[in-house]
Amino acid sequence: MPTQRLNVTLPDDVSEILKTKKNKSEYLAEAVREKAINDKKMEIIEKAKKLKKFYESEEDLNSLESLDSQDFVE
Repeated sequence: MPTQRLNVTLPDDVSEILKTKKNKSEYLAEAVREKAINDKKMEIIEKAKKLKKFYESEEDLNSLESLDSQDFVE
């Protein structure tokens, strides 16, 4: 897998955690991937809540215009 070298500044508490890790790059990559997945899950949940709220309301289909179309696309 291609890699990139980054120069980052970390808070002291994070630096202390990384000192105990043998493969810091792998640890950070896994943490970033996990965070990205969790963020995407939360985004999907929020979209689902908006849809559920809409379908549970007694509004007609014209009220779809009141929703932001960006709520339903990536």
